[in-house]
Amino acid sequence: MTIDTRTPHVETDWSEAFLLELRLRGVDGRRIGAALAEVEAHCAESGESARSAFGDPVTYADDLDLAPAAPSSDLAREVATTGLGLVSMLLTLGAVAAWRTGDDLELTTGLVAVVALAAAGSALLVRFAEALLRALVRRWWVALVGCIAPIALFVAVLVLARQTLLTVPAVPALGAGVALLAVHTALALRGPDLSDPVIGPDEAGGAGTMREDAASRGLDRLGPWLTLVLTVVMALPLLLL
Repeated sequence: MTIDTRTPHVETDWSEAFLLELRLRGVDGRRIGAALAEVEAHCAESGESARSAFGDPVTYADDLDLAPAAPSSDLAREVATTGLGLVSMLLTLGAVAAWRTGDDLELTTGLVAVVALAAAGSALLVRFAEALLRALVRRWWVALVGCIAPIALFVAVLVLARQTLLTVPAVPALGAGVALLAVHTALALRGPDLSDPVIGPDEAGGAGTMREDAASRGLDRLGPWLTLVLTVVMALPLLLL
């Protein structure tokens, strides 16, 4: 994916590396846009390349020493919303499977442990977001391990910890799961807008403003609905097979 920051006199790889480094440092979008617009103005006026004029983009971003934006997310709210989403998904899928086979739904120690692990993992993700993002960007295998390891851990816990804590009829459990999914989706839709677009200053004539492609806009819109969509997708094989 190519990032268009409307800085035609700046090398694309330089502007991308510069923008990424400032993002990793937690600098807000308007400050990033202003910094990009300044680079663009200098390069357009002097005819120099950004690398010649400002050097390495990461080093230049470090030299600017821009303060990170104040955290806008509430850790407790993020963890609670994530936990609710996971509980609603697991409850709905378990109820669908139980209803399909004519059994009651068994709430096991493994299910409780998975919810607790997911909540703890969400807290760690929010707390150490910058360090994790840097690791993901710089080492591809971190992303691979980060995707596979939690799934493997959850499956192992569900398989090994199977002591039944509570048995619930499938249909009421399904109703509760769907209701919790609706509550989670509503909370996600009404949550704070965490988007922070990169916007150049008004006087720069658009320079420094990052143009988002259709895929990025689509992912932003899908975010609040993601748990619901994933639940439906995973429930279909249980209903059809």
